[in-house]
Amino acid sequence: MNQILRRAAVVAATAAVVVGCSSSTEPAARPAPSAPSAPATSTQTPLAATMAAYNEEAPIQDVPWSEVGPGWMLAMWNAATPTNAGDESEPGDPTPYNSETTLYLVNPEGGRYAITTFEAPGESGSLPTLVDWSGDGTRALFSRTGDDLTVMQVDLRTGERTSFRVEDGFAVTPRYSLPEGKAVLLLESRTTEGPASLTRVDLSGKQQLTYPVDKLESEFNESFLSTPDGTELVLGTDRGLTRMGNDGTPGKELPVPDASHCLPMRWWDADVALTRCNGPDFSYSRLWLVPLDGTAPTPLTAKNDGTQGPDMADLNAWQVPDGTFVQAAGGCGFVYLATLNADGTTTPVSVPDVDDTHSVRVLGVNGGNLQLQATLSCGSGETLVDYDPVAETSTVLLGGDSNGGGVVDALAYPARP
Repeated sequence: MNQILRRAAVVAATAAVVVGCSSSTEPAARPAPSAPSAPATSTQTPLAATMAAYNEEAPIQDVPWSEVGPGWMLAMWNAATPTNAGDESEPGDPTPYNSETTLYLVNPEGGRYAITTFEAPGESGSLPTLVDWSGDGTRALFSRTGDDLTVMQVDLRTGERTSFRVEDGFAVTPRYSLPEGKAVLLLESRTTEGPASLTRVDLSGKQQLTYPVDKLESEFNESFLSTPDGTELVLGTDRGLTRMGNDGTPGKELPVPDASHCLPMRWWDADVALTRCNGPDFSYSRLWLVPLDGTAPTPLTAKNDGTQGPDMADLNAWQVPDGTFVQAAGGCGFVYLATLNADGTTTPVSVPDVDDTHSVRVLGVNGGNLQLQATLSCGSGETLVDYDPVAETSTVLLGGDSNGGGVVDALAYPARP
């Protein structure tokens, strides 16, 4: 459950950073295979370029950058059939270890653009994890864990990769700064070596600022959001939230009543943080709407002690014209989509084209539709799905019946509240 909660939170982490932007820590970037019907002829895309149609694959050179925005997604895909932990593959079948993985930029209609391809990691290797998309929409951030952490950036316009290393960064998570992603925020979780810390570095890994999170009136709990304009951070604490200037200047506390260990999840509005808090004795959790101006927070969901039906915890929420949808957690790592009822409880949603026993992870919203990733409950990713709650229909955009294989990681275009 802790892994689910940490993934849902928007966090970043720090450690001693080895300065230097270098491709030497990663294999040289290799363009992804282009669609036979659309050969690359130029690195410049005309503004009037036609978007790829559903299930049509085009090369990076054909991305219509003037159209890229809300509704677009990034997805890591490979040809391996999704598997649960411990499953064995047949000899000769593609696996996550012997298969290349392609980073796709996917448009709202389900057309896809191959940005770059990562080499098969081998049985003892691992793929980099897709962790963030820059606010200007042009770059993707990856991390590869180990004793040291490799932070990699992919330029979505060219496929070029650059990277830097975080020494002893096994407990570090990177995120882009807002609003445009001109720096990287690194947060190191609390370890036996010391408390949690938060640092900002430039895109080559050179340290810019260490935030004084150890000076807060309430203990920092390793979670934060950048304000949409990038001028402040909102930090999670044991009593609620705390504002801090982007220059490290401590700001106003935003207490949440009868709460502990509050995690800012995402922006509900430009000045209201959707926040997940536990009760004072950790006997329940709930979602809150916390205004930045210090006015009283409002509970969004009911107190959830994990004993009343399938919903054991409400992790996140999104509002669309048809209502409010919740990312709910079941047992043993299972997560699913639910609707919010008037009394703050939730009702599970059955998403067409997704097995009800499989997990559904909410990536974002596009107008009235929800952008989803379906995964095996205790295994790897399956499909990228666009779900229309009004029509109660869904479209598989990647993986499954679209092009087979599995969607390993996925992100929605950065939301702008």
